[in-house]
Amino acid sequence: AELAIGLAVGAAMLSAAVAGLYLLGVYDISGPRPASAWGTIAMAIESGFMEELLMRAIVLRLLMRAFGIWPALVLQAALFGALHLANPNASPVAAAAIAIEAGLMLAGFYLLTGRLWMSIGVHAAWNFTQGWVWGASVSGIPVVESWLVSKPKPGAPEFLSGGAFGPEASLPAMVVGTLTAVVVLWWAWKKGNFKA
Repeated sequence: AELAIGLAVGAAMLSAAVAGLYLLGVYDISGPRPASAWGTIAMAIESGFMEELLMRAIVLRLLMRAFGIWPALVLQAALFGALHLANPNASPVAAAAIAIEAGLMLAGFYLLTGRLWMSIGVHAAWNFTQGWVWGASVSGIPVVESWLVSKPKPGAPEFLSGGAFGPEASLPAMVVGTLTAVVVLWWAWKKGNFKA
């Protein structure tokens, strides 16, 4: 059930960010077109499962034991963002965006449930929706096959559009991801999960 909820939340979040890009007038969206989804599904499952296992179940938990919950949240988010600097079209702004909107948000889902299923679902659906559904670059990596094609308009400001890195480095994604992170972290705190 938590995986299914995560999949729905991740798809909705990314779609809200793309809707923001479109409404701001900085993105062109065209399609649909015929395209296989299998490559993107494999990428989404791999990144969702492996990155959440590494960053939340291992790194976050070890940092929590060593430093406490608040420093651990900040450190694992910063590391998550920094690791994305190795991606194509990455920049310090893109890494900071990933750290804040995704590193904190995905950790929040893990802390809320105490399990990986919801954060895996959010992560995988975010990547799949971004890549195959909307056809936008995923963490700087251009997609080849997608149902729609979404890209920044020429001359669109990078801080609004995310530039070649894709929607994750955009202002709408920052707003959606950060607001979700605040709500989920607050919910986890209210449940008493920050005492662990």
